[in-house]
Amino acid sequence: MGLMSPPRAQQALASNRRKHPVLILVAVVFTMASLAAVWLYVQMADRRDAQTVRHALEQGQLDKASRVLEHWLGNRPQAAEAYYLKARLAWARNDLPTAQQGLARARALGYPVGQLLELRGLLLARTNQTAEAEPLLRKAAETARQIDPDVAEALVRIYLGEFRLRRAAEILDRWLREWPDDARPYFLQTEIDWRNHASADAIIAHYRAALDRDPNLHLARLRLADSLRSNHHNDEAATEYTSYLKHNPDDSLAHLGAGQNALEMGDLPGAIGHLDRALVLAPHDPAVLGAWASVEIRQSHLDAALEYLDRAVKADPFDYGNRYQRMLILSWQGKSEQADAERRALDQIRKDVTEFAEVARQLERDPLDLQLRSRAARWLIGHGHEAEAIEWAKLVLRSAPADPAMNRLLADYYRKQGNFGLANFHEAHSTHPPDRAPSKPMTWDYGAPP
Repeated sequence: MGLMSPPRAQQALASNRRKHPVLILVAVVFTMASLAAVWLYVQMADRRDAQTVRHALEQGQLDKASRVLEHWLGNRPQAAEAYYLKARLAWARNDLPTAQQGLARARALGYPVGQLLELRGLLLARTNQTAEAEPLLRKAAETARQIDPDVAEALVRIYLGEFRLRRAAEILDRWLREWPDDARPYFLQTEIDWRNHASADAIIAHYRAALDRDPNLHLARLRLADSLRSNHHNDEAATEYTSYLKHNPDDSLAHLGAGQNALEMGDLPGAIGHLDRALVLAPHDPAVLGAWASVEIRQSHLDAALEYLDRAVKADPFDYGNRYQRMLILSWQGKSEQADAERRALDQIRKDVTEFAEVARQLERDPLDLQLRSRAARWLIGHGHEAEAIEWAKLVLRSAPADPAMNRLLADYYRKQGNFGLANFHEAHSTHPPDRAPSKPMTWDYGAPP
């Protein structure tokens, strides 16, 4: 074949020039379509995996959620939602360090901050940082179409701890409406019942409602057994204690309650069996020691009973029941001076208990009053309830970080615990006026954009 003539060659060249942009456009469109298809496939795969993991978490199928997450992150190691759900899985397993790591990784990868705040609030609440947790959880509840049960539980516990019963009841009512098959709100309702002096029948009914929905809610069963015993339904209480101990055979409180119940039923061997086990598990528990004293009194072994009560009073000098029993035995034994000393101690305990009961009543009316919270903290620390006292002191410092009395209380507490860093921190706050108090350590603000 010969060479094309110049006119024909020019025509071919012109034709190719006209076709070239079309080919480029076709290639670009094809490439974009391919990328779009890949992007859509990835998005659909992420959505499918996310739905599977969320459903597994809702159903409590944690191992299944873990397997899907492992496969998902293997294919998509930069999937922000996968890390968020990994943090939720760790939360469900009470693996707080892994939850914190997953949360931070999800945030770094651009997961929406608003959704991270809820889990951040739950983590703070679990570690008793209630001052920081409450506003995050409250916002999550207010913006949710259906409240998350974990958020509801955390908020109710925070409000109960702060004597904010009305707020706790509001969250609890919404939780009951939106999750009628969840056992936990019925269990927590009993705490409000106790605070509001509800009838024993109402409290027992709420425990039973919780157990009807979740027979494995073991703490509800133990509390039900205790309530039945306190109201002299001893046969029913014995049944519940037996059921509870099948799953928790080394719970000293359950053996204590079962022993006391058996003693009320006149079953001395049964009482001794349970109380002996309780004493092995908790040899310094004043309630267990006091119960053993009751067994010895029942057998007219007054010296042995007094030995148990001496140990109980040493462990908790503010237990009215044990000191009252000790006073009676000393009187029976003709030890009038020691009995009189116990009687004076009982008078002071009664006075102190009356004082705190009045503070509690006032707190129910005005739970945000800082002076009342300070009085509660001082009373509790002075009567051996250190953990509760520290929480009340922190509540005061949440609103008044330079409060000298509460900072001194915390400084003394942390110094006794050997935590000199926190002791020095609170000591510095207790001696600086509010406008010169040292600033708080900086923390990462989850509310800021990533």
